[in-house]
Amino acid sequence: MNNFKLFLATFVLFISGSLNPLLAQITLPAIFADSMVLQRNFDAPVWGWAEPGTELIVSGSWSRMPAKTAITDKDGKWMVKLKTIDAGGPYELYINDRIIKNVMLGEVWICSGQSNMQMALDRSENPETEIMKANYPDIRFFYVARDNADQPIKNCYGSWVSCNPENAKSFSAVAYYFGKEIYEDLNVPIGLIHVSWGGSTAQAWVNYNVLQSTPEGQYYIEKYKEKTSTAAPGIIPRDNHSPSGLYNAMLHPLIPFGIRGAIWYQGEANVIEHSMYKNLMNTLISNWRDEWGQGNFPFYFVQLAPFNYKQEIIGAALRDAQRKTLEIANTGMAVTMDIGNPDDIHPIKKKEVGQRLALWALANTYGKEDLVYSGPLYKSMQIDGKKIILTFDHVGSGLDCKDEELTCFTIAGDDKIFYPAKAEIENNTIIVFSKNVKDPIAVRFAFNNGDEPNFFNKEGLPASTFRTDDWEIFTETASIKSIFDEKEAGFLISMSADNENEIRFTLDGTEVSKNSPLYTEPFTVFENVNIKAKVFIEGEPSLLTSETKIIKHLASGKKLIYTDKYDERYNGGGDLALVNSVFGSTNFRDGNWQGFHGKDLEVIIDLGEPVKVSSVRTNCLQVVSSWIVFPKQVSIFTSDDGTTFNEVASIENEIPAGINKKMIHEFNAQFETTKTKYIKVIAKNFGPLPEWHVSAGEDAWLFVDEIIVE
Repeated sequence: MNNFKLFLATFVLFISGSLNPLLAQITLPAIFADSMVLQRNFDAPVWGWAEPGTELIVSGSWSRMPAKTAITDKDGKWMVKLKTIDAGGPYELYINDRIIKNVMLGEVWICSGQSNMQMALDRSENPETEIMKANYPDIRFFYVARDNADQPIKNCYGSWVSCNPENAKSFSAVAYYFGKEIYEDLNVPIGLIHVSWGGSTAQAWVNYNVLQSTPEGQYYIEKYKEKTSTAAPGIIPRDNHSPSGLYNAMLHPLIPFGIRGAIWYQGEANVIEHSMYKNLMNTLISNWRDEWGQGNFPFYFVQLAPFNYKQEIIGAALRDAQRKTLEIANTGMAVTMDIGNPDDIHPIKKKEVGQRLALWALANTYGKEDLVYSGPLYKSMQIDGKKIILTFDHVGSGLDCKDEELTCFTIAGDDKIFYPAKAEIENNTIIVFSKNVKDPIAVRFAFNNGDEPNFFNKEGLPASTFRTDDWEIFTETASIKSIFDEKEAGFLISMSADNENEIRFTLDGTEVSKNSPLYTEPFTVFENVNIKAKVFIEGEPSLLTSETKIIKHLASGKKLIYTDKYDERYNGGGDLALVNSVFGSTNFRDGNWQGFHGKDLEVIIDLGEPVKVSSVRTNCLQVVSSWIVFPKQVSIFTSDDGTTFNEVASIENEIPAGINKKMIHEFNAQFETTKTKYIKVIAKNFGPLPEWHVSAGEDAWLFVDEIIVE
């Protein structure tokens, strides 16, 4: 009897649903939910899913127009376009028996990219003050959960919330400041759809079919196939770099939700592929616009901020590729040359970024006239004897230098070697020249990764990185290796480059040119040298110069005895790394540093025979954001037998751990001349990271390179 009642109830419900479309089961995308914002004055797409053949009746409380109707197709999908009116609300959206409440009509923007878009408001500059006053009920957030997929999926996870201090603190800082600026100027509801993932590549946000139709896309797809072919059993190699993975899972579910435009902050993950980036962005922007079907909607992006990448030039080259992206219709670029941090890839000044993106939108999307919305952008050049004259767009009320002299300009002749240049403002042009270049043909500006120039317009907006040439940028580097030859009492120098490309070099620290000596085979040097080497491809020089200083000293090539060895991930080249006369840079991954995680450096140098010593010095590195902190103390000991040691010097570190920049510090111990065979060096690890550190309590790293004994 109970089974019969259950069957009867199910049958009645089935019949009722079939006869009454208002009772049919409907699934809606997550983006259609209470507190949502629909694009105003628009034919707003509304869609969802139900059983094939189901009738849908859709209307909005803002309209007196007849309801729109649709019938689901064979796959169960339906869509209507619902006409919206000017900004306002709250309204209700009716879909059969479903009611979506508290709907606002206003301006809707997609906010996408990688970590600098993802960075939350509570991690930006002065967050407490801003969070406390972030009460804007008519600014609504939709935060798409991070996910990836091999194929396009139809829905994502997320919900609409109103802007209040609790919701704002974890939302994208750039998106928040952008939306706030638009809201305060237009006084209309704002919908911000945050769809970003830290570390993501641009190709991860493009439709696979579109991507594979381009040379750049084919390159990324082939790289991914190689990765999947070597993946361990049970491991899914898909991540936030995988071609189309984020488009499939995070972006596709939003298309074709009605939007005004998109803002974008990305590029760091593609920085080594600057030559492909402009075409890749063209593909991405075209793909989004085609699939949304809403015309060439505005696409405003952020140029990379200054940062000291591992490879020279690549950051500047990517910035220049972004500048060239402005050739795509209805795009705009917020320049951040003055608000970055060369030692931190995540600069905290996000308010200015959001405001500068909003300037582009207010001027070009919303028609605010007489608004200076960009800093100077390179327009043209003219050669005038030994000088080059540059003109610019977006000069505003005039070009401006924040200091006495303009910085970060370089100039080159037909040898394509760039020299630092003088630059002067004259009648809203810039005159560039150098005594080293008699017949100039090209200028570059802010073309080092970490450059922080002082060139602005008088409205305070910075100029973009640019170059007047179209020369291919080679960034291949020469590898320089040094091995101490005890028999010869010299250093055997060898060099190599990819594809056996030509290498030219100097030994006195002067710049390398096409007339410098050609490297053919290893050679030995017997004195201190400053080696510079550059790769040449078909006679054209790489922009990157490799440099190594060789300083011969009493411990060069001598035997080392470690009490507790270095971490193999940062071995500096092996057991002789601390006495190979090669020095590390501020890039802790350059291969010349030895790293000790949570432990001290304690090493004994066997000098082979008693010698007179009066100085021991060593370099240490500090990159606090990467957990690398200067030692608390460096102590020096001497011994005749290698067993009993006497302390001859001790140096306390006086540099605070809280300084947020990359630093190399030489701990220099000077003491009374002592004859000794053995020297012990102890560098005391900082210990657990302090309370203010994001990883407080974790063990710090100690990084050391050369120990120089004189």
